[in-house]
Amino acid sequence: MSPILRRAGRWFSPTTLILAGLCFALPFVSVACDTPGGYGRAAPGGTTTYTGFDLVVGGQPDVAPPDKVRPPAQRLDDRLWPQPAAAAVLVLIVAGTALALRMGEPRLRRASVAALAGVAATALLVNQALVEAELAVRVGEQLTQPLPAGKVIRDYVQTGSGFGLSLLLLLLVTVLNGIGWWRARPRAALVAGESSP
Repeated sequence: MSPILRRAGRWFSPTTLILAGLCFALPFVSVACDTPGGYGRAAPGGTTTYTGFDLVVGGQPDVAPPDKVRPPAQRLDDRLWPQPAAAAVLVLIVAGTALALRMGEPRLRRASVAALAGVAATALLVNQALVEAELAVRVGEQLTQPLPAGKVIRDYVQTGSGFGLSLLLLLLVTVLNGIGWWRARPRAALVAGESSP
């Protein structure tokens, strides 16, 4: 492998992990604008969106468009508690980035980064499942109108692009580092004199 490709490969993991972390600024989950009676601070026709960082710190979600925010007297609770699994994903991303930048031995580095990225991807999936289930329960509790025929509550809780991109990047780091670790495994040495006479 040429030195240029080797250097580019060395920067692939930390760059991709940083991008996976930056995806937390994008929507991870939303409650749709067609939710009967609205949801939380959103009046009917408003969409409530939680970014990854909202899930980590328990921040207040965005409501779009702004004119669909209910008056203070009509607002319902839409803030989620901080999600431990989302925080764990960010910690694993930071740890994986640090290892990818600091660890010298290639095989050990690839194995470590692949393991951390794989655990982060798993935690991300668990977090998303828990958050979507929690939001579905909340939407059900706040319903003021019957659901349209053929609809269930889960239809109004939607997965955001930030989650999908972050998961894709983490899986990419996991798979490519796993392949690199496998290809760099020690080869069996040929022992002189083993051939039969």
